Amino acid sequence: MAKRVTLAEVAAHAQVSPKTVSDVIHDRGRMRPETRERIIASMRELGYHANAAARTLRTGMSHTIGLALPNFAQPFNGNFADTLTQYAKTKGYRVIIATYYGLDGGLPALIEETYSIGADGWVFLSDSPIPEQHNYLKQSYPVVLTGDYLAHDAVDTVMFPNLEGARHATAWLLNHGARHVGFIGAPEQLTGRGGDPTACADIAAASEGNAPLRFKGYVTAMQESGMPIDPALVGICRRLDREDGEAAAEAIIRSGAPLDALCCANDAVALGAMSALANHHISIPEDVQVIGFDNTPDARFASPKLTTINPHIEQYAQLSIDLLIARIEGSDAAPGTYTTTFDLVQRETTR
Repeated sequence: MAKRVTLAEVAAHAQVSPKTVSDVIHDRGRMRPETRERIIASMRELGYHANAAARTLRTGMSHTIGLALPNFAQPFNGNFADTLTQYAKTKGYRVIIATYYGLDGGLPALIEETYSIGADGWVFLSDSPIPEQHNYLKQSYPVVLTGDYLAHDAVDTVMFPNLEGARHATAWLLNHGARHVGFIGAPEQLTGRGGDPTACADIAAASEGNAPLRFKGYVTAMQESGMPIDPALVGICRRLDREDGEAAAEAIIRSGAPLDALCCANDAVALGAMSALANHHISIPEDVQVIGFDNTPDARFASPKLTTINPHIEQYAQLSIDLLIARIEGSDAAPGTYTTTFDLVQRETTR
């Protein structure tokens, strides 16, 4: 095991005092540019790295943020982690990522482990509703909730414009010639389990979760336009992934119901639906137009390139980090809920 290079050794190599080296490490004090450059060169040559553990003991802060994700199966999760990590770096924080997929108890089980990691605060991406009566978001460290579930005023929450984005996508399709618009990615509990989805009272009451809210946005746009919703054109997905998207589209195609457009709950579902359409030699966008949601990198590289709702993941990540750092630095403002803006990115799957 290599011996750790000390600050004193760097000072001797650069022919300066240890305090001057410390000033360079902490970006403080005045010195000639050539002195700073000589110290940095010595640090690189000797392989010096600041002792993060000692800094934590001295300041009480690790300048580390934790990010809890369900998994990396969803393209969005990896994209979010990458975007958040890059932005946190510009704020002087590194990010430690932990996943809770497969843990008995999910996110609450992971929370027990967060205390051994020593991050200054955590961003939780939840994949399920947070119980109001047994709210596990209240921890001794700051927390920001993402994932489009309500925090019940326990912590700051960052959400996507799920309802508004899906409503806009559906209305856009109707305004561009579509008359038989389907939706893929509907949660089973909001569809009347195969019946008329507009007859399900839970749709109007839906207030959280990306799939319920995006389906609600689709239903709202169809109702506002006076267009009937054909239950055969509503595809249920247990998971918002390519496999379920392809299976749901396959069921719609085999139903024989007229179809000229699909609004999808996310890009992964849309890519699965596009696969099913291609298997049946249905042309996109000539026969069926397709719109996704999330604007993941996969959307740009699909063939044809996927039109999608861009919910501004950069803004999503920046809000999460800025809110968390404010709490780390002592903000005691009342917790708030923040929603990003959005726009539609038109590519090759729409006319």
